[in-house]
Amino acid sequence: MRQEWDTFVLTKLTEVQEDVETLRVIRDVNPGIRKYRAQFVKCLISRDPEKYPDGLRVRLGRGQLTSKPWSLKITEMVEGIPTAPYHMSGGIAMQDE
Repeated sequence: MRQEWDTFVLTKLTEVQEDVETLRVIRDVNPGIRKYRAQFVKCLISRDPEKYPDGLRVRLGRGQLTSKPWSLKITEMVEGIPTAPYHMSGGIAMQDE
């Protein structure tokens, strides 16, 4: 069953890296008791809404929902609480620089 998530992007949308494993906070937006439960995950995202198994709704810094859905693949649940510099970026790529 396809899950639906949302996330906040605090940078320009053009700066969001696709198809790169990224640390990101996502929220469950499926109907039910766990709606809006946040998860800290490693994931792959794409602007193509059909590329990955789950749907992703992208919100800008003030909560505005973007017009088109994206897709998401969770690769790992991460324990702990996001800290600086993560919380200011909206996502950190896991690739070597």
